[in-house]
Amino acid sequence: MGMPPWLRSLSLSFKAHRLGRTGWHVQQHRDKLRLLSSEFPPRPGETEGQGTQKRALTLKTPPGPTHTAAALTECCAVFDAVLAGTWAWPDPDATPAGDDPGHLAPTALERLVGELQTRLVGEQMAPRTWQRCWAPYLTRLVAAAGERRWAEDAPLLEHHLRHWPSNSRARQMAYDRARRLWKEAGWSWPEELAKLRGNGKAAADPEGVRTLTDEEIADLRERIERSKLTAADLVAWDCMFVFGIRPQELIGLQLQRRDGELMAMVTRSKVSSKGATRPRPVPAVPPAGWPPDCHRLLERWQEHGLPRWVDTTASPGERMTKQLRRLHMPDDVSSYAARHAFALRLGLDLGLHVREAAELMGHSPQVHLQTYGRRLDGPALLAKVKGLVKSRAEA
Repeated sequence: MGMPPWLRSLSLSFKAHRLGRTGWHVQQHRDKLRLLSSEFPPRPGETEGQGTQKRALTLKTPPGPTHTAAALTECCAVFDAVLAGTWAWPDPDATPAGDDPGHLAPTALERLVGELQTRLVGEQMAPRTWQRCWAPYLTRLVAAAGERRWAEDAPLLEHHLRHWPSNSRARQMAYDRARRLWKEAGWSWPEELAKLRGNGKAAADPEGVRTLTDEEIADLRERIERSKLTAADLVAWDCMFVFGIRPQELIGLQLQRRDGELMAMVTRSKVSSKGATRPRPVPAVPPAGWPPDCHRLLERWQEHGLPRWVDTTASPGERMTKQLRRLHMPDDVSSYAARHAFALRLGLDLGLHVREAAELMGHSPQVHLQTYGRRLDGPALLAKVKGLVKSRAEA
């Protein structure tokens, strides 16, 4: 495999700094960057006879296109110090950074948070994901570090985690974000903090996800028609009810009739650490009592289209949830309740297998079971228990 473009650019820039002086090389070795040269002084304990061999220094800067500037700065600083005769090999017995109380200062943590953001955003997540799901927890950690001087990691982290309720998803996310920051810095994570982890699954509603019943969907449609929302807004909501799509998947949505049946083609891709979703067709599965044409959905879509905010707002889901609040729907109902109702319709009303339902909804069977398992398995489990109890009583 050839040298990646970012590493080639780094090597050329470093060569320009050296004014063509040969014998120096920048190399990626697994998940580290190394600087190789025979001009490095002997390591402590080496004999003079070993003084001409090429030695490798592992850089502090990680590899990758987002760290090219920092790596170039570090390489140039090492090169200049070696030629000046002031450079020395790091002392292996020196105090690790994780044991230095100074590493818990707010300025030090804030710098690490910035480095982590540079490493993750664009490579593993979108900027909006960082702002919504990472920045609030790490900003709170930096603020906790500034409340007083912390001599050890564990007390600071415990104080930070107790800011969120125990056994909550928020605490679990705070725990995961802080641990990732410690890992990136190369610091040891205090194992005694394991008892402070949150647990979103245990804290979840025992009834499962909050959905919209068929009656609530009918009520919501009537409220939309009586409100100041437009006909295009109702089209957007009806697409959510009938096809169970994510709010973000309204972007680029196409409706058509295929073999006489109403069908949606979802083209919007959802990107995560596990990959990206592919375009998928979804047949109409309307709530009970709806006419076959889903209240002329295709004709209304062709006439009114989707509201303009679908393409202009950063989060269609947030926009639709705010509409629910203005329509005075229950506070625990979000825009995703329409998608959850669709999932239960597939499993409970149509009896689709988990794998089949997950395919239509654009996620994995594991996610489907984790999200909807309680609601899908609950009725069958209760019926089975009642039958067994009845059989035991009759025996």
